[in-house]
Amino acid sequence: MRVGCGARTEIRVAGVGIGLALTGILLAGTALAADAARKPAAPAATPAPAIPTTEPLYNPTGGPDQRNPFRTDIAQCSQWYGGPAGTLTPAGAQPPAVPMPGIHGMVASGGSSACGRWEALGQASIFKDGAFLRAMHYREKASSYTAPGGANVPYGHERSVYSGGFGFARPDGSFLALDATRAEKHDIRYAGAPLDTRYFDATTLMLRSRLAVDMGQVRALRFNASWTDFDRENDNFSYRPLVGAATRARFHRQVTTLDAAADGRSGALDWSLGFAFRQDHRDATRYQGPALAAQSPVVADGTVSIYGLVADGKYALSAGNRVIVQAKLDIVSATLDGMDRAGLVTPGFGATPTPRALFAATYGYGGSGAEIELNLGATLRYEQDFDAVRGRWFAGLKRVVRTADPRERYFVSFTPPSGGALNPGPIHRTWIGNPGLEPEQHHIAELGFGWSGGGWEIAGRAYGDRVTDFILWDRARGQSGVTRADLVNVFRNVDALIAGLEGKLRYRLAHGFWLGADGWLTYGENLTDRSAIAQIPAAEAHLRAGWAQGQFDIEARWRLVATQDRVDSFFRTGSGTDGTGLAGAPARAPGFATLDAALGWKPLPNLKVTLGVENIFDRRYREHIERTDIDDPFTFNPTAPGRSVYARAVGRF
Repeated sequence: MRVGCGARTEIRVAGVGIGLALTGILLAGTALAADAARKPAAPAATPAPAIPTTEPLYNPTGGPDQRNPFRTDIAQCSQWYGGPAGTLTPAGAQPPAVPMPGIHGMVASGGSSACGRWEALGQASIFKDGAFLRAMHYREKASSYTAPGGANVPYGHERSVYSGGFGFARPDGSFLALDATRAEKHDIRYAGAPLDTRYFDATTLMLRSRLAVDMGQVRALRFNASWTDFDRENDNFSYRPLVGAATRARFHRQVTTLDAAADGRSGALDWSLGFAFRQDHRDATRYQGPALAAQSPVVADGTVSIYGLVADGKYALSAGNRVIVQAKLDIVSATLDGMDRAGLVTPGFGATPTPRALFAATYGYGGSGAEIELNLGATLRYEQDFDAVRGRWFAGLKRVVRTADPRERYFVSFTPPSGGALNPGPIHRTWIGNPGLEPEQHHIAELGFGWSGGGWEIAGRAYGDRVTDFILWDRARGQSGVTRADLVNVFRNVDALIAGLEGKLRYRLAHGFWLGADGWLTYGENLTDRSAIAQIPAAEAHLRAGWAQGQFDIEARWRLVATQDRVDSFFRTGSGTDGTGLAGAPARAPGFATLDAALGWKPLPNLKVTLGVENIFDRRYREHIERTDIDDPFTFNPTAPGRSVYARAVGRF
């Protein structure tokens, strides 16, 4: 037992990702209601002015899938998730868990010249006599595009999402909602990658509920559960000329979550006590050769289960200040049922080693793949209102423990052990998870504030994170805990320091005009090796200006992104995760600046039309953060789309 006081993946779908990302228009609102339900009902009062907050650009505790949050403000053609400013599903568009009384809905459509993208959305809900019913359908299609300079960038997909749900709600805030979603994404092509995705489907069932009660200090009971089943298949011949051996990979993943909690109030203390369960199960196999015989056990039936006990409290010291605390105890159980999976053959090599043999040869690991952890996390935060509740500052300390996911523990992508002198050779694509990883232990200090008044909105945040046992994707060079030095891909623990600054500024002038600015600065250092951590965002700033009056609004954004000079870009000396990882290839994404503008028009109260242009000056650039969503140890970021014109129309009833 440890006490801690994937495919990147073909199976990598951010959290419950693709099944919920687009269904948020109907479903994710239930999460908002569940979050609101954490606060017991209070007597009606005059609402305090909204306190501005900053938008995070980097989350050090998020793990490999969530350290760089998915952004909806970047052109979709250069992303595996997200969308241009014209997308129909921007952040924050989710409705409440319980629809408005009566019959309501939305019909919308939009398109962008970048990658010939178009989308359409229809949704409707009816809520009457305490019961509601809702449904949604979303369609999207994208194709290849021409980057500035004339280069054709292969890209594309077709996506459909179907969702339906029903539920019941009472005036006291009690509700029960059950929703089902089917998301299908087919014909997915990636620029620069060695293979594509034939299909990526997800089925989700989600239950959200809250029961208002009067049991002394207990005010509400909550129970939420979700189950998502993912299926995916990749190959290197369906959408491109075959190069090398025919290869196909099939992935299956199931994610289950369950939360149960009681919310209450004891004098000046609002509290919550709950249980949380998370389980991530993955099984994947790669097939290769003329007969597409089983070649490598990518994840041989691996499961990570987390059983958590959570206690939250918010104590009002006075009318204007409060202390927020949380304690979280996780019991982690990790197993690999296919530790001895055999019978697979690698063309030109022979019998593929079992996962057990590969773990032993790479880390000297002699266990069964089963591990138990006991992880303790805690939060302490102080908040102080000021200037008649127009502002608030806060200071906090956190200990967040993140266990290794199934990919980091059990991923096995075996290639022939040859070509070590080549750049790269076949061996350099071998990738072996580490069942003996310690959990990441984040120790975070943060300080921030927000203030709004006199036409101004100002917010800022600074944080520092000292990480013990940061889980690093690296190359085998005989480091501590690594028993080989042939530059295969490995996972290992290191100590790290991550820090960041975030800021936001808005000012409203007369006659509907406004100005704004946002900025982010992130730093990451591998303290064990005294080197940069890969995939740290470059310094970025947005300068904004706009005008809104009556039926019209205009907004312009100048996006400034610096060159990221601190990179881990060469696989022979580091992980090679920044850039392509190859010698002679560009290691850094050069800085760039793009200008975007949009015009909105509301000809009717319930209809809005938006026209916009992104990258007005047709700048040639590429993002530093890799968003290709394909498993390859040599990352790639194609040139982003050039000047793109988009339009959308949204009608509500």
